[in-house]
Amino acid sequence: MHSLKYKELQRDCLLREYESRQKQARQLEKSLSSLTCCLEKDLSSIDYINLKKFYYDVACRVHSNVMPIHQKKLEKLNGGPIGQNYDEMKSKTVHNISSYTLSSTEERLLCRGWDFCIENKVLDFLEFETDVELNSMKIESSCHSSVFRSLCRHMHNASQQLMRSCKRKKFSNLSDDELKSLKSLKSNKNIVIAKADKGNSIVILDKESYIKKAEQILKGNQFQEINNKNYHQERENELNKYIYALLKEGIIDQKLRFRLQSTCSSLSVFYGLPKIHKTEYPIRPIISTIGSFQYELSKYLAKAIKDSSPQADSYIKDAFEFVKKIKSTILDKEKSYMMCSFDVESLYTNVPVEEAINVTLDFMFKPTKNISIPFNREQMKKLLELSVCDAPFRFQNKIYKQIDGVAMGSPLAPILANLWLQRIEQKLNRFSKNRPIIWLRYVDDIFCLFDIPKAKILEFHSRINKWHKNLKFTIEMESNKTLPFLDVLVTRDHDHNQLTTSLYRKPTHTGLYLL
Repeated sequence: MHSLKYKELQRDCLLREYESRQKQARQLEKSLSSLTCCLEKDLSSIDYINLKKFYYDVACRVHSNVMPIHQKKLEKLNGGPIGQNYDEMKSKTVHNISSYTLSSTEERLLCRGWDFCIENKVLDFLEFETDVELNSMKIESSCHSSVFRSLCRHMHNASQQLMRSCKRKKFSNLSDDELKSLKSLKSNKNIVIAKADKGNSIVILDKESYIKKAEQILKGNQFQEINNKNYHQERENELNKYIYALLKEGIIDQKLRFRLQSTCSSLSVFYGLPKIHKTEYPIRPIISTIGSFQYELSKYLAKAIKDSSPQADSYIKDAFEFVKKIKSTILDKEKSYMMCSFDVESLYTNVPVEEAINVTLDFMFKPTKNISIPFNREQMKKLLELSVCDAPFRFQNKIYKQIDGVAMGSPLAPILANLWLQRIEQKLNRFSKNRPIIWLRYVDDIFCLFDIPKAKILEFHSRINKWHKNLKFTIEMESNKTLPFLDVLVTRDHDHNQLTTSLYRKPTHTGLYLL
């Protein structure tokens, strides 16, 4: 109780001191302005300029002596450095593997993160004022009422000043040097700046190296280069003809036809995300289908499949559901347990498309099931084939098509991959022994708990690698009774017969949320 009162008194004293100093500063500014006017009248122009320069130099020396003292005080109050420590951040947020040497300004700019939003104007002043007020209310419970009032007053004054200046001219949340660096990086044709595969960091690669990595992937069996420049238009026409045929048959109405058909579409785009957690920085292939002829159809089908297909018991949608499921697990003190995780290598590119489509149709068109879509099995199959089979895309002015696998970047990719894996998981029922007690899957990451020796687990790993020729699982065993999975660190607490969880940060985590 006494400590709370002391803190309130301390805050109140600091506030009074702050207001007193502000008042003194304003009075000194007025006195200085008045004295300057008098000196300018009484002195010659040369004497006035020399005197002004002398006092300016004195003020600069005082400022340079005082600022480090204030900085130390602020750091002591803050319990650490004030603001962003870019020297520490750049090792996590910026990975320069190119031959280009970044300047300090360019490093500072890139340290702001991939999601940093460059602002140069306020579009809606009423919305801006509302946001300021709503955000200021969030700190009310964290500070003294007098401090809160002072903060609100200063925030209000600052926002009003900002809006007044915005009406006259543009403003920027980047310095002039940073804007120059941004333009310089953009105009540099020898490098590629990409978002890392995991985390919020930025990777700078030599363009030549990036193209070689991408072309190496495109030489795989899943892709094929196309010499027919009209292939994209032919596929679009094929889709539109089939949609029109469905309309003529009365399967769909005009509204759905206009939603699914394609006009003036663009080619999908291939790009790669560097994997900074792996040696030699391989890239993860992504094919962005936004704006392509099959994009709207893919979105429609993805929602229809998701709504009509059941989720397996092993499915988890996020880390929260994972924690909820394993919290209920009770361990037997008389048994010996071991955790491990399996990861499917390159799941999306290894999904056999035709097989995945048939599996999806099996889930959707069960005899005892009513579905809300207007298509029968054959029509649905044709639409899925139009969406994902032989989909064209471009890279470096060349046109390719994906002849197998699903494209990461397509709305249908996670749905088809999940249902295909869900069907394969049913083979777990064939295990009469050495089965995992827990088998939980998030996309291609699987958490398992066994009550068998490590040798038997490795034998189990060997068996599941024979489930399908396109599937290859990697394994990670627990270490010191702990195992990271998603953003969770799972610990076997044998004393309390349970699995405990705590927050886990991957090595690729930058700690960057908002700047």
